[in-house]
Amino acid sequence: MALAAPASLCDRQATTSTLLDGASIPSASNHITASWAKAVDLFNSRLTKDDHKRIDLSNFQRASFPDLLSAATTAKDTAERERYPWTNNIQNIFSQINRYAVAGDLIVQHHAEYTSLAWGAFRFLLLFTVAEGTTAAKLSGALRSTCQIIFRAEEYAKLFCAHSGSSTERVFQSLQENIIQLYAEILNFLVRATKFFEKHTLRRYISAGLSPFDTKFQGVLDAIDRAERNVEKDIGVLRSEAEIRQQEYDNGVWLKHADFSVDLKKLQDSCIPGTCEWFLQSRKYIEWRNFTAPHKPNLLWVQGKPGSGKSTLAAKIVQDMRSMSNVVVLHVLCKDGEENKDDLQSVLRNLVFQLLEKSPHHEEFHKILQSSRFNSKTQYVQSMETLWAIFRHMLEGSDQICCILDGLDECNNSQNERLVFFSRLKDVFESRVSASKLVIISRLDHLETGEDTHQWACVPIQTSDVREDIKKYATSKIQTIKVLDKHPQKQHLLEVLVDHSDGMILWTELMIKELESGHWDVERVLQTTPRGLSEVYTVIINRIAKVKTSLKEVYHALHLVLAAARPLDFHEIALGLATTKGLRNHEDYDHRGDPIAESKAIVLQASPLLSIMPDGTVQLIHTSLKQYFFDLDGQLDTSVFRFQERDVHETMSHVLVSYLSFDCFDAELIEQYHSKYYLLEYASRWLVHHSTQSANQKKVANRLLSFFKIAQGWRWLQRLSEWYRVSHSHLQLMQSQIRLWTQSLDFDYHDRNVLDEVLTVLAQKRLEATISSSSGQLSIMKAMANLASNYQDQGRLEEAMVLNLQVVETRNKVLGSEHPDTLTGMANLASTYRSQGRWNEAELLQLQVMETGKKVLGPEHPDTLIDMANLALTYRSQGRWDEAELLQLQVMETRKKVLGPEHPHTLTGMANLASTYMSQGRWDEAEVLQLQAMETKKKVLGPEHPGMLNSMANLASTYRSQGRWNEAELLQLQVMKIREKVLGPEHPDTLTDMAHLAMTYMSQGRWNEAEVLQLQVMETGKKVLGLEHPDMLTDIVNLASTYRGQGRWKDAELLQLQAMETRKKVLGLEHPGTLSGMANLALTYMSQGRWDEAELLQLEAMETRKKVLGLEHPHTLTVMANLAMTYMSQGRWNEAEVLQLQVMETGKKVLGLEHPDMLTDMVNLASTYRGQGRWKDAELLQLQAMETRKKVLGPEHPNTLIGMANLAMTYKEQGQWNEAEALQLQIQETEKKVLGSEHPHTLTDMANLACMYRHQGRWKEAQTLELQVMETRKKVMGPEHPDTVFRIEKLSLTCPDDLENA
Repeated sequence: MALAAPASLCDRQATTSTLLDGASIPSASNHITASWAKAVDLFNSRLTKDDHKRIDLSNFQRASFPDLLSAATTAKDTAERERYPWTNNIQNIFSQINRYAVAGDLIVQHHAEYTSLAWGAFRFLLLFTVAEGTTAAKLSGALRSTCQIIFRAEEYAKLFCAHSGSSTERVFQSLQENIIQLYAEILNFLVRATKFFEKHTLRRYISAGLSPFDTKFQGVLDAIDRAERNVEKDIGVLRSEAEIRQQEYDNGVWLKHADFSVDLKKLQDSCIPGTCEWFLQSRKYIEWRNFTAPHKPNLLWVQGKPGSGKSTLAAKIVQDMRSMSNVVVLHVLCKDGEENKDDLQSVLRNLVFQLLEKSPHHEEFHKILQSSRFNSKTQYVQSMETLWAIFRHMLEGSDQICCILDGLDECNNSQNERLVFFSRLKDVFESRVSASKLVIISRLDHLETGEDTHQWACVPIQTSDVREDIKKYATSKIQTIKVLDKHPQKQHLLEVLVDHSDGMILWTELMIKELESGHWDVERVLQTTPRGLSEVYTVIINRIAKVKTSLKEVYHALHLVLAAARPLDFHEIALGLATTKGLRNHEDYDHRGDPIAESKAIVLQASPLLSIMPDGTVQLIHTSLKQYFFDLDGQLDTSVFRFQERDVHETMSHVLVSYLSFDCFDAELIEQYHSKYYLLEYASRWLVHHSTQSANQKKVANRLLSFFKIAQGWRWLQRLSEWYRVSHSHLQLMQSQIRLWTQSLDFDYHDRNVLDEVLTVLAQKRLEATISSSSGQLSIMKAMANLASNYQDQGRLEEAMVLNLQVVETRNKVLGSEHPDTLTGMANLASTYRSQGRWNEAELLQLQVMETGKKVLGPEHPDTLIDMANLALTYRSQGRWDEAELLQLQVMETRKKVLGPEHPHTLTGMANLASTYMSQGRWDEAEVLQLQAMETKKKVLGPEHPGMLNSMANLASTYRSQGRWNEAELLQLQVMKIREKVLGPEHPDTLTDMAHLAMTYMSQGRWNEAEVLQLQVMETGKKVLGLEHPDMLTDIVNLASTYRGQGRWKDAELLQLQAMETRKKVLGLEHPGTLSGMANLALTYMSQGRWDEAELLQLEAMETRKKVLGLEHPHTLTVMANLAMTYMSQGRWNEAEVLQLQVMETGKKVLGLEHPDMLTDMVNLASTYRGQGRWKDAELLQLQAMETRKKVLGPEHPNTLIGMANLAMTYKEQGQWNEAEALQLQIQETEKKVLGSEHPHTLTDMANLACMYRHQGRWKEAQTLELQVMETRKKVMGPEHPDTVFRIEKLSLTCPDDLENA
């Protein structure tokens, strides 16, 4: 018999793409096939002759596990259908009787002569009947379990395949054997189960009776269970090993290390035998390299001028130290302008990585690094403190270490950063005098580090020290120059080259190359020998500049090499040069003859300044040449080659964007691009880097934007990770650089949108690159969180939520619920929920994050305080101000204690608490905090800092709420002017300030001025933000409010409808912003007397807010109060009263009796009582509201004056003319003082006073006031404003029956 591999298992394999930390899974079909075949052989070998007779294996030819399982299940179903009709009933009866079998046995024992034969026959029938039913039921359950085991068996086979590269061969061998055993046991069970069910019913009963389930099948199932446990044990070992390998890989990625092997090989190959012996045989070096002498210095400092052979000496030291046994040698060669080699953090990262790789304690070190990486929350290590802690810990756990640092002077760090670095490095190595050695080789003197001489063995490279090395070098090179073989001045030339070198081997090398190439002859060298590197560079450049025919090509080649983020090869240089000359497609390039030969000729023309490396790349001969080119003051007579660093980056940016715009990259599919399109990899990785380093940022940004607006640009973005092999680290760098652009440069709306889309695509590609790089689930989750953040910034909240959910679930599973990364993911998800208005879900997550943070990080940790502040913001959104206040007070006080009273986080906490006070109507307390925050920010951040301007804007908002509109206006004008100056007139923050100033104008009844500002904000917002941006929709609603204030109801309605529909589309029907829009539109309908339409909208908004926010949320109470107002306007007093009582009672509980909203609700209920003729009830409520407003808001606050006006109305309705007049006169005087004589409120109260005079028959006084009101309204609001028209109509007729409410 030959059973085939389980085809369905192999088919299902194709649908599974990831396993263990996101690593790609190779095809498992070969392993499954082999295991299956061996399992079949094992199964066959176990069958006895009787088994072969009973089991017809021919039915299972070409079978698979699912085939066998299906056959067994089919046989079971057939057996159940073909059972005797009475079988189930008999079995049920016998099962019941079987419960009393023991009693029957006792009876037989006492009366055996009468019952034994009958009872024995019955028991025999009972046994067979029950046994068949039991066996069938247990087999059915076992078949169901086998379904799961088969699936797991397939996964085990995949795991075997996925980890087949491991070093633990014994475990793999055991796993394969156990999988084969498991397959064989499953096969045995399925075949035997099938044969059981295929038996005739009577035979099945007999078989079950003679061999019950436990006898016939339990042993087989136990064998399956044992085999699966053995497999799971092996898998556990392999999974642990795979996780360790993955962690080691992730640790290496986190360190972002560099490769120094090519540079080291070039230095060692170019070293002349016998050189550097002066140093290697010196007393200081011999004492330093001796690990057995505890009292000898372990710190060595070698200082030399540029070109004195320092790097060659470092290579010799590396070679010497590696010859010693049991010494771990760490070597870092710093190079200005090369990624991961040009800053002090890179130095430390490379030291940690090399120690990690070379130390015999690498497993222990990986654990140390793993812990630090998890706690860092970053894709790459960013903290020097973290690196120092790791390095110190690793050194303490190491044996003999030698660290060689070459060229630290090429690191792009400040002098202070270098001092700190050298000091800490010295401290680390001084603590292990006998176990570690450190040598620093630099052009810097050790005294420049601030270190004492006695702590270092210092070896300055003197001219006399390297004289013999220079002589050996010059002698060996001169011997190879044929024209000098028999030259009479050969010896004199050698002496001149040695004498004039001034201890610089590089100078000698350049002079010999010039002689060798024939550019100089011996006589010229002897007569006019250049002095120092700068002079020889100048002579060479002037010589190159004389070849006019290819001067531009050399110029551009130097630009490309100087700008390159890594060494370029000849193909890349050739394409770059061709692009600078106008090349626009690869077809033309392919027909240009031999571009490689041309580029080599250009490089050779620029020789010896450009050097060809062993790997075929082109580099500057020495770092000092780059410094020479960029140091304009140090150049002599080289105006042709006067470079600025940002200019060379601009040239490279132009080349790369032009190259990526080639027509060939517009194709849907590019076959073998890497073998033909040589510059594509470099362009894809470094385009954004060079663009952001260029001189004319705006010009370069516009060029890049133009590229992103064509098909090639978007196709390039889409192909970055999969086709062009751009790593997730480069994608992250590109993201951060473009984001800096968006923050620092002024783009219009369309360009900003393009850049936002680019950022999102980069985040998507970064996620894809992270997944495809097998860099582990944790790295994938970081990339996913990054993409979610981009989605959230764009308002794509649903997509952000899906990604954040996945991040939280995976981190929770992999890292645990208390890991900092898990907590960050939960906080991000809560932020998304809050943006969606899903505050309850946000609250649950934030509570969990906060409590876990307190437990893991401590209650005073900055992250814990941020979590508490976020939860407080959610409470505030829910209207739970008391809870928000308690948390914010705690956060503020703790930050003052831990961070200090002037720390930005402390000031932010104060601003948040002040905002909560404002929500509670506690404006005086808010003002105190805001003034304090503003003064501190002015001192710490400066008067034009964005944080300072935000504080001023917040204070102005408080003034506006207090009715102090003039003070608010002055502050807002000041903020707006500064923002226009610093950020520009189109910046979103500037537009926000303009919108706030317009609201102040609205509060003052200065509708026209408000309208002008709001139109400007809206038009600019359309251009900068787009029509669907949430801020843009708010601006539309604000303009609609102004139109409503001007009586332009139709204009207001059109804008509000537009805003409401857009919010429904963008934010969703249940979002708080959408519901606010519905409420505003309803108010406009009310103003037009369209009560039914207003009522429908308000009912919908109310029910949705109850569902989403809850019955007690302030927003819900507001819409209920508005609906009650609609009922009042329709004369439906009882319905209004029911709602208002509910609002007021809930408001007392939620907001408190003195909250401004609560007092407004009392005034509204009083208006309803007045409408019902319940004057005394109305009067009591109005008196209470007025007195409380005087206490809380002050006697001159607009709301206090409105309450007094309402009370005066109630007095008038009761005929209490004197009380009413006294109140109205007081109101009028105060309003003229506070609001001005032309404010709408002032005019309304003058009209109310005139109406009262008419009722008293004081016609002259009434007419005088009404004429004044009418003329002022014509002037302020215009003759067509509804209020003006109304006054004109009523002037000579009668007073209005009702007055305006609060």
